[in-house]
Amino acid sequence: MARFVENKKRDPFRNFNFRIVMGGIDVAACRKMSGLTGTVDVVKFRAGNNKASNEELSPGRTHYEPVTLEAGLATDPEFERWALQLIRHDQIDDKKVPRVADPDFRREVEIFVYDIDNDRPIKKFVLHRAWVSKYTAMSELAAEANEVLIETIEIQHEGFERVELAAG
Repeated sequence: MARFVENKKRDPFRNFNFRIVMGGIDVAACRKMSGLTGTVDVVKFRAGNNKASNEELSPGRTHYEPVTLEAGLATDPEFERWALQLIRHDQIDDKKVPRVADPDFRREVEIFVYDIDNDRPIKKFVLHRAWVSKYTAMSELAAEANEVLIETIEIQHEGFERVELAAG
């Protein structure tokens, strides 16, 4: 006799209900985020006295792909403020503006994925020691266009982890 198992979700979660949190503050109007990817280099090795013709494979360094966030251009200056900490370190009104020192430009970035009704977080990921390497202040302007203005940041990070959420 077949058993019915309750509380087991069969369908995958949707990718359109998410929130990005930086420094405990929701990043407003975030519309898109690239995927989280980690890669381990393959180190090939073959000893000179090895009679086999194949190489041994060992894990090498770990790399994490940058994450790109796109947000609708709004009055919230959070993306710009963070990006300009490293990008803008020149003269402003005859005053030297220094580059922000490490670790002040790095942040823990939290990504929450919500259920279909967008009322309960079901997954949480954290980007560790993240910083902005590329900033696009505004998307293209076109008189005949009908799109929203978008600002983009590319974030470098030193790893990510999935954090378990409390049941409830």
